Amino acid sequence: MWSEVNFGKWSSKPKTLPQILVSDPDWFFWAVENDVLASRKALAAEAETLNRRARAIKIPSSKAPMDCVRYWISHKGEFSDMELIQASEPAHVGSSSEIRRDHLNLYAPRAIKDYDKLGCRLLLKSFKHYWFDGKAFTKDKVEAFFSDPANFVNP
Repeated sequence: MWSEVNFGKWSSKPKTLPQILVSDPDWFFWAVENDVLASRKALAAEAETLNRRARAIKIPSSKAPMDCVRYWISHKGEFSDMELIQASEPAHVGSSSEIRRDHLNLYAPRAIKDYDKLGCRLLLKSFKHYWFDGKAFTKDKVEAFFSDPANFVNP
């Protein structure tokens, strides 16, 4: 289902959009926001689907009773971490702040600060831990994950 991106940054080492999303989400969201894929109809359609799904990832039922995503924002106003918690857990008190949601949004670091490579890497590390049991993001695994509508609030 997923076409390869084989131009620009990806010309020497083509990747599918799900692979790009889990290796360089900042580039993926930048490309979507700037219509970089618009002239390539198949990629544009895939990017639209993936963009919607990447912003609405369900918490895995295997992680129950954790039912809430907590994003940590540093005292400098930058994304610093993400974890799954129980929604009933008391709010954090301290210099860092938190944002809670009922689903994971891979766009979160960019929503806080444009072009946040470190924030994206930190989020992907937690995403891999909770959704992929800490195992590598292989092509087959990420394509299967993003192909399954059951993994998303808004498939």
